[in-house]
Amino acid sequence: MNTRLKIVCILFGIIYFYFVGATIIDGIPSFKAGFNEGAKKANKESNSTFGETDQTETICFQVKPASGFFSFPSSIMNLKTGNPIRTEFQIFTAKVDKTLLPLSIKIGYIILLFLVFPTLFAIIFIPIQIYKVIRSIVKNEIFNHQNVNRIRWIGYCLLFIFVIQIYGNFIYYAEARALVRMEDYKVIFKMGEEYYWLLFALVTFMFAEILKISHTMKEEQDLTI
Repeated sequence: MNTRLKIVCILFGIIYFYFVGATIIDGIPSFKAGFNEGAKKANKESNSTFGETDQTETICFQVKPASGFFSFPSSIMNLKTGNPIRTEFQIFTAKVDKTLLPLSIKIGYIILLFLVFPTLFAIIFIPIQIYKVIRSIVKNEIFNHQNVNRIRWIGYCLLFIFVIQIYGNFIYYAEARALVRMEDYKVIFKMGEEYYWLLFALVTFMFAEILKISHTMKEEQDLTI
């Protein structure tokens, strides 16, 4: 069982690092675009004492056809045949005027900004706890209360990250609903990779409860002996 538990913990750590790394890598282009956009906007505002400045910013939102999925309300040119083909889109990236954004959504963005730091702490805290669990397993200190607490804290952090991502998606959805109205599409709220964080959290909690039961059974067995 010791060897199997080591393998499970090591695989969990590898999958976690891969998932977090892939998420960070996927977010780099949007982060760079947002940073460059903000820098250009600040530069324009500092260089123009009078007159109008560009108030548009990039937003990304998910949509579905107003007539329902697989109704294909759009069309693009197929360069292979030279003929248009019917299509539908699920994600739009657009530049809009954010000066029209309601105050409630602006406050929501400020709250989301403050939640970035505890989220980063949770992302860093998880691998530290995984390392401590693996180290205790290597030392044959598997069934103890500390490991149960460590694994539970991993689950709490995963659940916290899931909640923050759902909150962020809701803010983006509310922003798009407030600023964008399209003829053939409507903005929708949809979860994507957030499900993986929830799945990891639930599996972690289940693993912690199994370890707790095993720890209790071991204590009872030691007392019986």
